[in-house]
Order: sequence, then C-alpha cells, then structure tokens
Amino acid sequence: MNTEILDPGTVKYKGRNVCHIIIALFSLYACAISVVLTLSVLYYWTVDLPLSIDFIWKAENSTYLIYKTWLIVHHSDDVWNCLSITRYDFTSFSNRNRHILDRWRDRLVLYTNLFAIVYITPAIIFTLIPFVIDVDKLPVKSHDGSIGYYRSSVMNFYLIASAETYNAYYPMFIFAEGLTTFIMVSTYIIFDILLATLCVGICCQMQMISSAFESVGYKSLRDQNPPHDNTDENKKISLDHDVIHDELVTIIMDHQAVMEKYRIFLALFRRAMLIQIFISSLTAITICLTFLMSFSDDDRFKDSQAVLKKICCLIPPTLFQIGMVCYFFENLHNQNDSIIFALYSSNWVEMDMKMKFHIDCSNYMADV
Repeated sequence: MNTEILDPGTVKYKGRNVCHIIIALFSLYACAISVVLTLSVLYYWTVDLPLSIDFIWKAENSTYLIYKTWLIVHHSDDVWNCLSITRYDFTSFSNRNRHILDRWRDRLVLYTNLFAIVYITPAIIFTLIPFVIDVDKLPVKSHDGSIGYYRSSVMNFYLIASAETYNAYYPMFIFAEGLTTFIMVSTYIIFDILLATLCVGICCQMQMISSAFESVGYKSLRDQNPPHDNTDENKKISLDHDVIHDELVTIIMDHQAVMEKYRIFLALFRRAMLIQIFISSLTAITICLTFLMSFSDDDRFKDSQAVLKKICCLIPPTLFQIGMVCYFFENLHNQNDSIIFALYSSNWVEMDMKMKFHIDCSNYMADV
C-alpha cells in the first residue's frame, strides 16, 4: 500500500494518483469527524468531563492524522526518492557487510509486527468493549440538565443526534464510527511502517559505511602479493595506494549520498515527529489523569465506566508511539556519530597525505 501511494508510476486518473484521490476523500471525511469531535469537547466539557476528555484525544489524534496524510501525499515524490536508500545496491563500494543488512532487515520485520500488534489489538478491544462488557445504555448529560441514555458505541458521536435518534439509527452510527476507527488505525500503521522503513534503511546504510571506513587500508595488495625486489615493491606500493585511494573516494561519495537522504528525511519528518511526541505525551497524561480520577469521590467520573475502560485501552499504543519515535531517532543519531569514529579506525596512519586529506574532509562533512 505504501508503494502504491508513493510510486509515481501508479495508475492515474486525470493526471492524479488514484490512491491520492481515495486518500483525499477519506481525509475530507476525517476533517468532518474532527470538527464534530472538537465541538463535542467544547459542548460536554462542563457537563460530562470524562466524555469530554474522551473526545479530546480523539479530536487531537484525528487532526494529527490529517496532517500525516497531507505530509505523505503532498511530499510523495520526496518520500519516494528517500525510499531509494532501502536498496541493497544504493552504495557502490565493494566491501559490503552482508551481516549488517540481514540484522537490520530482521529488525524491520520485528518492528512491523510490533506496529501491527500494538495498534490492531487495542483497536479490536476498544471496538468490542461497548458490546461485550457494557450492555446498559450510557447516561449523557446535556446543558439543559436533561439526561439522554445512549447506546454505548465505538466513537460516541452523541453530539449530532438526540438519544432517541441515535438509538433508532444505531447500525448507521456504528458503521460511521467503525469506519473512523479503521481510518485512524490504518493511517497510524501505514505512516509508522513507512517511518520505520526509512529509519532502518538509513541506519543500515550508515552502519555499512562505518564498516567500510574501518576496513580502509587494512586489506592491502602488498600483503597478498609479497614483492621479490625493490622495483617490484615500489610498483606494488604505488598500485596499493591507488586502489585504496579509489576505494576511499568511492566510500566518501556513497557516504555523501546517504547523508543527503538523511537530510531529506529529517526535513520531511522531523516536525511531524516532534508534534507526535507532544500529542502522544498529552494523550498519555490525559488518560492517566482520567484513570486516577476514576478512583476519587468525584461524581462526574462514576457514571462513565464505559468511557474509562475504552480510554485505558489507549495507554499501551500511546506509550509505544513515544518510545519508538525516540528509539528510531536515537539510532539515527548514534549511527551518524559512529561514522566519525570509523574514519579514524581506518589505517590512516600509514596513508599518504592525499588520503589523509580525504579522511579529514570526510570527518568535517560527517560532523556538519
């Protein structure tokens, strides 16, 4: 699915990617839902605090998902260009460490499975709670003091209909709310798998660059073919230095290509990840506060057990989001720093001044 969204060669309709058109329609639906959720927060804030808090995280996450969708669609060409770093032949130097590639590929499979489990499992529990646990209708207070008894559902779109209308057309509301849940979970999974793919690809290429830098100068032709006289020795040393120099230049060029993709990646996703950390942290704080308040004597939290149980389902994926974002960017930072150390782990002491100059320039460019 990620490939079809980003691939410029995907089937087009009137010059536009078909997947982009479908996503735009879903985004319009998400915008309407986000408006309803935001108005619900304002309406229920003074009369039903737990329900209002439930709408807060839904409103902020739905709005953020619209931003994520816009980011991928609007910058689809740049993201597709950045994905080229996941190719094994992205670099051209000869000393590739296949074990590094296999290790990072296994990690990506693990991350993908984790995303599926952490997002889909709570979503299923979140959807089934109103039907399995809470069979009674949920009392919802209005500003005029009246109480409407709504059937408990997934997203609780109570603002747009009275209790009688909502209960009468319950299957239609369940479909709309289920579609909203599906869109939210699918967007999270697609975006985070795309983010994990890019982070793993960049980390893998950086580690292979580091491994290549560390081996420069240690694999010598002179060691493999011992000379028999001084003339042959001078020729072998000259040839050896030329080969090492060419290999070093190739690695440096590949390193610059990887760093260019890294800069594009940061330009695309750095702001989105900072916003995600803020929203996820705010959601986690709100959920934990609501959960703790359910043990208090506040009457506002006693009649909303269905809402509280559903909110508690969000704690694992919310904390997982924060942890994975920090983990990915910490890995990127560490792999970038490791390249600087790898440069001086090479056999630079026995190199000539030209190669030492290249190593010094590479160190400067890696530190920028």
